[in-house]
Amino acid sequence: MSKALAGVIEDDSAFLLSFADDTDESPWMVVADPHWQALINLMDPALAYLTDQRPDLYLSSELAVRFPRGDGTVGVVAPDMLAAYAPRRTRNSFDAAAEGSFPAFVLEIVSPESRARDTREKPRLYGLAGAREYVIFDPLGADGRQLSGYHRDSQEEWVRWPGGRGGTLFSQVLGLTLEAQEGLLRLRDQAGVLLPTLAEVGAARVAETRRAEAEARRANAEARRARSAEARIAALEAELARLRQGS
Repeated sequence: MSKALAGVIEDDSAFLLSFADDTDESPWMVVADPHWQALINLMDPALAYLTDQRPDLYLSSELAVRFPRGDGTVGVVAPDMLAAYAPRRTRNSFDAAAEGSFPAFVLEIVSPESRARDTREKPRLYGLAGAREYVIFDPLGADGRQLSGYHRDSQEEWVRWPGGRGGTLFSQVLGLTLEAQEGLLRLRDQAGVLLPTLAEVGAARVAETRRAEAEARRANAEARRARSAEARIAALEAELARLRQGS
């Protein structure tokens, strides 16, 4: 092993040992409204789609992921969203060593408190830990862009993730395109269809309920008019019959 390579390995090991764990008390774990709104509007459509379309993926949010450090200790990081090639079951934490690999896809939503950690420290951590894709979403777009990331290239190198036109990233792991829209991160399937958020699903259900109710009212009105017309016809026929009998 060359001295240069040994130095890199030693530096990476030192970084892993010095990386501060994610804990509930950590200042970067503070969640403001833009962060929360972005998260819930991302997780609901992702969970609905992947549950139906990707049985090979386990999806979770804010789950403690345990990873081995070089000295035999275990570090803890809690991505805002993760997807792993692992069985679907209820977990209290995700042990990368026991599961056989680190989550393939990780995502962090940037807040003012977490900006330095999410954009400077975690790219290196996730690359060393074994992630295949790391998405960074900044709802406020403080540096002029909302969406960026890192991924494995064709040579398995951990590099910056070049986005598509308009600020999009296509995730090979999820099979979905991530797209920044104002303060939200939206998902499109491979047919280009935008996955609806929970609010949009609810609004569609309300609209469908109202349409069905309006249709029911129209049908009832038509039925009443038909019954009234039938009654009038019956009355006219009865009157005609009476007149015939009296003639």
